[in-house]
Amino acid sequence: MKQMMIDMMAAMMPYMRPVALGAAALLLLGLVLAVMGKRGGIVRTAGTIGVAAGVFFLACEAAGRVLGFEPTVLFASPMDRVMYRNQWPFWTLGLALFLVGSIVRRLAGAR
Repeated sequence: MKQMMIDMMAAMMPYMRPVALGAAALLLLGLVLAVMGKRGGIVRTAGTIGVAAGVFFLACEAAGRVLGFEPTVLFASPMDRVMYRNQWPFWTLGLALFLVGSIVRRLAGAR
């Protein structure tokens, strides 16, 4: 069971960076629209997706820790010499997405 979870985690790792960037871009769009006065619709959906992505990253962090790893997302090129300088742990991404998503949902008037 543990080996299967490790294999699943290794298979998911290449997709974590696009998920984080996509959720952040959608949250930024929702935040801009909320500040401009839009309520509901896309703003609420952006906040919900941000909260869901944040919970997903926090759950992946917990699963990685149980397996004995420190899961991180690399935002630099793998060919870069200072590769480890721009790695972010999942819990920081999850917490940021969760908090900003909650704020966007609050601005959209969602409960």
